[in-house]
Amino acid sequence: MIARSQITGLILAGGRARRMQQEDSLDVDKGLLGLDGAPLVAHAQRYLAPQVSSVLVSANRHLEDYADYGRVVSDDPRLGIDLGPLAGVASALAATSTPWLAVMPVDVLNLPADMVARLAGAADEAGALAAYAGTVGPDRVHPLCMLVHASLAGSLRDYLGGGDRKVQLWQQMHAAVPVCFDGGHGAFFNINTPQDLRLAVQASQRARS
Repeated sequence: MIARSQITGLILAGGRARRMQQEDSLDVDKGLLGLDGAPLVAHAQRYLAPQVSSVLVSANRHLEDYADYGRVVSDDPRLGIDLGPLAGVASALAATSTPWLAVMPVDVLNLPADMVARLAGAADEAGALAAYAGTVGPDRVHPLCMLVHASLAGSLRDYLGGGDRKVQLWQQMHAAVPVCFDGGHGAFFNINTPQDLRLAVQASQRARS
């Protein structure tokens, strides 16, 4: 069994939120956008912290703001630039002191309460070094909601160094285990645009009323 003490959590908040910027002409850090009176990173930290031994935040700007929610790890510049979320995972794998890393994007809401435990259970049962979430339906995968073993740090650096960045391709190279979750009630809702954020705010208001 993979215990909570063996897992470090990682919140991916290093992206530039380009679709937010295109619509609102703002220089936005998505993880600092507000929802229910708190930034998205606060919601992610509140979700992840009870399931892991400690929390890291992958961020490349506004580091002091993100430091309120976990130890900040920026992308290693030696990996290159604009490599996507796997660069954040690679840098976190180099920084973690536990055997496992549980990853979630800062802009994904309504994650299952038992996601980390179920990913860990699936990886342990299969003897796998990685597991990722999916939901019912064709092509409903959420590869950045994943658990990955620290021993894959070198593989990921080599993968990025070779010019690749596709998350699922790298996971498939290591026979990552898919774990299917219920996709109802807005599970795994991804905030990509201002409209998505407005929908999330409206859903939260309805839930409180």
